[in-house]
Amino acid sequence: MHTSPDPASGPFEPVPATGGGTPPSACSGNRFRGCSSRQTTAVLLLVFGGFLLPVVGWLLGLALWIPARGWSLRAKMAGVLVWPVAALGLTVTSAATYWLVLPLGDPLSAIATSLFLLVPSSWFLLLLLAAWALLGACNRGARR
Repeated sequence: MHTSPDPASGPFEPVPATGGGTPPSACSGNRFRGCSSRQTTAVLLLVFGGFLLPVVGWLLGLALWIPARGWSLRAKMAGVLVWPVAALGLTVTSAATYWLVLPLGDPLSAIATSLFLLVPSSWFLLLLLAAWALLGACNRGARR
């Protein structure tokens, strides 16, 4: 696929070159689950940005997410709440483990420590599922 630069489209979306005979519907090689690379970046920053660069990363993702097109208002609200709810859930489970279960001593504290080590990976999987769902909801708001 050959692309030609078009200043109106921005750096994230290629514009099919004239000629070459490739129909525009076949030029979706840069799309992930129907989302453009700009939309995918917005979702990934919104969901994971707060963990990579605490609070600031989420705010950057929010700055890309709010003006992004292709999602319904319901999906946008869910996207805005993903990171704060995940951070709160991780904090509450960590605090509960630290202050409530660990003082009980062995064997409960050993079990709690083992489960506590699984918590970050469990939250990471939930965040991956949230990102996957948000990317799947892309352009559904525009189709309705």
